[in-house]
Amino acid sequence: MSNEYSVFQDCVSNAQFRNKSILDIVTKLSEQTALLDRAVFKSVTHCGCIKINAKKQVLRNDKTIEENKFFLESHLEGDLCPICKEKIEEEMGDLMFYLASLCETLDIKLSDVIEQKTDYLKTLGKYSLL
Repeated sequence: MSNEYSVFQDCVSNAQFRNKSILDIVTKLSEQTALLDRAVFKSVTHCGCIKINAKKQVLRNDKTIEENKFFLESHLEGDLCPICKEKIEEEMGDLMFYLASLCETLDIKLSDVIEQKTDYLKTLGKYSLL
């Protein structure tokens, strides 16, 4: 699978010609994150295909981490409609483009980043995020 990430990063490298400056790439990455957030929230506020019902997440001290996993919620209700799903996927793709562009500029392989994080998560699992 790492080859797929390398192919993607190569495609980004070949397509990226306007925003070559690290300053442009980092700010575009931040901007794209905001656009992704906006697309998710518009699914709630404009379309209504999903609803957010947020409340405090409570970890139960009398339960293990594995057991607590079943008590935690995503706070989402409903499913994305095809239009919202397509828009969110588009924004995620654009976000990945700028992330790969940042990797390329810093001479970092996106595949290495993903493999390192995967190994880290496999080793520490749920304990890595506590």
